[in-house]
Amino acid sequence: MLEIPADPATWTSQELAFGLALAADELKAEGVCVLGVQELLQVTDYFVLATTQSARQTKALADRLNETAKKALGHKGHVEGSQRSSWLLVDLGNVVVHVLTEDAREFYGLDELWADADRYEIAPEGEEPPNGGDETEAVDYEARAETGNDKLA
Repeated sequence: MLEIPADPATWTSQELAFGLALAADELKAEGVCVLGVQELLQVTDYFVLATTQSARQTKALADRLNETAKKALGHKGHVEGSQRSSWLLVDLGNVVVHVLTEDAREFYGLDELWADADRYEIAPEGEEPPNGGDETEAVDYEARAETGNDKLA
């Protein structure tokens, strides 16, 4: 079980990825997952994928996640894409966040492109991961609400 420290300034890249994924879920993103790509890429360790309903929500979510990352890193990441993009990328070095509309996520197929990566679905309390838990690890953060700490299974 991965415990995410309460103070973002102490987060490792893994904790940053999961912390941002949990934040995206709490901010009403859908289909949130973390991909461990450290064995596949040399430029980053984790991808966070999050789906939104509109370009406006995409921009708002990317901005909020970048603010959360600033607390952990002391600086914001570099955002790629325009304000009206259906896909924004927040490059934080060891963690890259992809915020896409549903149409963009389907069109670009990042889930299929990185199918060989370790995949961790973010499953809100009481819900099953989108695929029922097959071939991925679900992140259950029910314990977080009970203890006040971010805990991942």
